[in-house]
Amino acid sequence: MFWIIPLVAFLASILTFFSGFGLGTLLMAAMLWYYPPELAIALTALVHLLNSAVKSMMNRHVQWRIVWLFGIPSMIAAFFGARLLSMLSEQPVLLYDLTYSAFTNPVSFLSFLIGLFLMIFSIAEWGIKGKSVSAPLWIGGIISGFMGGLSGHQGALRSLFLLREIPDVRTLVSTLALIGLLTDVARNAVYLNALPWEKVDVFQLLVTGIAATLGVLVGTRMLKKVSIQFLQRLITLGIFALGSSMLLGLL
Repeated sequence: MFWIIPLVAFLASILTFFSGFGLGTLLMAAMLWYYPPELAIALTALVHLLNSAVKSMMNRHVQWRIVWLFGIPSMIAAFFGARLLSMLSEQPVLLYDLTYSAFTNPVSFLSFLIGLFLMIFSIAEWGIKGKSVSAPLWIGGIISGFMGGLSGHQGALRSLFLLREIPDVRTLVSTLALIGLLTDVARNAVYLNALPWEKVDVFQLLVTGIAATLGVLVGTRMLKKVSIQFLQRLITLGIFALGSSMLLGLL
């Protein structure tokens, strides 16, 4: 059982090159089978922090104007999104109870919220791939940062707002990686102080971070970025089903 999450982290890092989904989306889906939503988000955020740091070191063609106009608001908003997650986890509110057997649990407001976000973003992260919107950068930074802090979903929103602003691929990757790093630093600062880390296997978390980093290195050097429609749909259905099961109290 110990190696399941590190293995998922390694495979998810490679799978991002094929599926169009980010590491955070795939890894959090695995974490939710072992941890409550707030810890699943926080643990994924720590692994994502290391992942963002490695990407930032490997890609240094940063457009600093975008970092200031988008990244700084994203960083600030991520702090408040993480604080809201912390507050919801400290004072759980039972939303409804569909418990008719040993296979279901009462559904808290936080579980409902995260399950709903999983369902929405599983479709949106695939559906908006390659698309962009025209909006003030600071608004995009606030929206993506806040959602990153609250639910861990930020990559697809960040790309949606910045794809049109940075046409060069290398510059886009570098800038997104640095903004992701800033956002991760802000939300992890809250998570580390506010959540029940005594429930976490720290060594497993360390191995997971290393595995995710190795996955990035393998994916960068050995795999060509391609889009496999069947795989995208399969993952979308899986994550949507995971969100649905949270709403039904199955997780």
